Amino acid sequence: MQEHNELDPINNNQIEPASSEPMHFTSILDGMFSLYGKHFRLFFGLITVYLVLGFAIDQISALLSTGDTVSSTNVVVAVFTGICRVVVITLVSAGLTYASARVCLGRIITSGDALQQARQHFWVYFGAVFCWSLAVGGLAVTVIGIPFAIYFGVRWGLYGVPVMVEGSRVWNALGRSTELVRGSWWRVFGIMLVITLITLMIVYVLQHSLDYVLSSIGVPKTEEPSNALDSIRRLFISDMNEIGWSAYTIRSFVQLCITAFIMPIERIGFTLLYFDQRIRKEGFGVARQETD
Repeated sequence: MQEHNELDPINNNQIEPASSEPMHFTSILDGMFSLYGKHFRLFFGLITVYLVLGFAIDQISALLSTGDTVSSTNVVVAVFTGICRVVVITLVSAGLTYASARVCLGRIITSGDALQQARQHFWVYFGAVFCWSLAVGGLAVTVIGIPFAIYFGVRWGLYGVPVMVEGSRVWNALGRSTELVRGSWWRVFGIMLVITLITLMIVYVLQHSLDYVLSSIGVPKTEEPSNALDSIRRLFISDMNEIGWSAYTIRSFVQLCITAFIMPIERIGFTLLYFDQRIRKEGFGVARQETD
């Protein structure tokens, strides 16, 4: 199979590739953390963008929100800052996907290189995320549709790397993922599930541990929503109105730090899975070894 230019080996500025042979389940999980640690400076540069911009958006949202009731101003602020958050998350996620792919291939890049690629592929990456989310979310609305949502969520779940390193368009990226997952759905599902559960477990432990620490030193927290209507209301009203600016700022920053430092784990894991499927189905590792 003819490789895309982004995947062709480069003789200059190379490091040892993560793997050129099919990986076992545990190898992918181990590689997920070892690559993160080995290239922490690269990933830290990317998550810092999320942390800084995300914190700025949170502060702007809190300062522009008024009162403790839903108003037209609060709705406009919530919608605007929500769009800004989506843009930042998409940009950083695209950059993390590109960075993960390059380090998996043994290439040396910088955070700036990854962000530049993320900007160039932003709209295609956003389109792929939107289509995946719309299809999976729409199917998951009903109980009958949940199995189909899981099936297509896995089938199309490797869309990110084709967009960032193969230059695929939206539908081609979903189709590329389908091509790689075909015949290995259960294996891919199992690995994706474990990667997701690991990240959720880490987030859960960090959130509750840091929440305990903050509460023990007197930093107040918002009360849990009492019902569905209260949950919706809180989408348009800043927590700052309830716990004060300083407490809100501390808790917002801590939450952003947790999210930021966890983001690369899933991206690296899914990227390793993508290359593993290419090695198994297309002999990608063999082709690389012959060219290197």
